[in-house]
Amino acid sequence: MIEDIFLITLVILAIIALNTKKLRRAVVYLGVFSLVSSFVYLLYGAPDVAIAEAIIGSTITTVLYLVALRKYKVFSIYYTNDSNFQDIRLLKSESPFLYNLETFLVKREMEPQIIYSREPIETVLAQEKFDLAIHHTDQDIWIYGCAEDYQFDAVEDYLLTNHGDLNLHLMRCAEGEDNEA
Repeated sequence: MIEDIFLITLVILAIIALNTKKLRRAVVYLGVFSLVSSFVYLLYGAPDVAIAEAIIGSTITTVLYLVALRKYKVFSIYYTNDSNFQDIRLLKSESPFLYNLETFLVKREMEPQIIYSREPIETVLAQEKFDLAIHHTDQDIWIYGCAEDYQFDAVEDYLLTNHGDLNLHLMRCAEGEDNEA
């Protein structure tokens, strides 16, 4: 009975690890998968294999992957708009533009972090560290990025190709002291 529970847990963890969009979460799920599999080895009477799996699989491998993912770029996007929208979390679900941009960045193996801000765009540009700043008005979308950032070039190509029907204004900022853009 307990073996069945562990085996079902392994299948569920494997499916979750394969279907997650965030690589860090996938690594954690695989670490837990490895730990549960070490318990399964122990239940089936293989303590030496269980110890090896626990040490190598769930500990060393997980730590190595997480260290390697530190080099994986988190892409910070500040999003502001002019409307007095009360529930800012619903903007992403109502904006196919943001959803498509996030999907594009995930396909490029980046981890988009969208920060919804009620601050004016001038404040965000002057004070925040960002890779991309988006200001959405009623008719226009202003996008600010670093002039030297090759990722901004790819984002620009994607937006002009797939969202050319929108009133997009792409602004390249010089790299400054106060932001990473």
